[in-house]
Amino acid sequence: MKWGVFVKLRDRVAIVTGGAQGIGQAIAQGLASEGAAVVIADLQEDKAQATAAGVSEAGGRALALKVNVLNLADLQAMVDQALAHFGQIDILVNNAGMLIVKPFLEMTEADWDLQLGVNLKSAFFATQKVAEAMIRAGRPGRIVNVASTSSFTASTIPTVPYDISKAGVHMLTKSSAVQLAKYGINVNAIAPGTINTELARSALEPEKLAKFGQVRIPIGRLGQPQDLVGAVVFLCSDDSAYVLGHTLVVDGGWLA
Repeated sequence: MKWGVFVKLRDRVAIVTGGAQGIGQAIAQGLASEGAAVVIADLQEDKAQATAAGVSEAGGRALALKVNVLNLADLQAMVDQALAHFGQIDILVNNAGMLIVKPFLEMTEADWDLQLGVNLKSAFFATQKVAEAMIRAGRPGRIVNVASTSSFTASTIPTVPYDISKAGVHMLTKSSAVQLAKYGINVNAIAPGTINTELARSALEPEKLAKFGQVRIPIGRLGQPQDLVGAVVFLCSDDSAYVLGHTLVVDGGWLA
């Protein structure tokens, strides 16, 4: 199915970190369907290439890049290559993330550094480097962070550093929004609930995961990656011009 011509993000260029699968893939495809060229930045180069090929086959524009978000040089190269290929950057979606499930008393310093590095440190420095490019070009921009319901409430499974990292993403959204507003850069976030992805399936057995969706989520099911696309498109479009520093919860009513 080819994407239509009545789109919200025509002539814009978006970078999506962790865009090769799951939530990031759905977001990249959703932004492309609204007219944006997408840079799919992921450590999994083969999957990034496959996602980019799918966008191109559907009539969109895409570039796949191998990026280790823990490496600041990689983040700078991501920005440089996006500019070289598309000439501009209008949108950044900080989606790259991971989840370490381990009892609190067994967490190591290496676990902490990896969890906070991937989920929080990378979002800070990707935001910094993309914002620098936007400011140099004199272009307004949109930055969307992927937080979590764990930004607001502790998980029942043993994922303490993850919860802390996502709480940090929530505050990164607020603080960077205040600092970047004067440049015309809007920073916001989405906070997904339990989404049926490989990440969620690594934390809970499929039967328990399905039961959680049926029993704990008011809408009666787990979220799917596509459920997040509309919120991200809104935050990347002109429709959200007066929305800054906000974390939009998309959780089927779970926090309610």
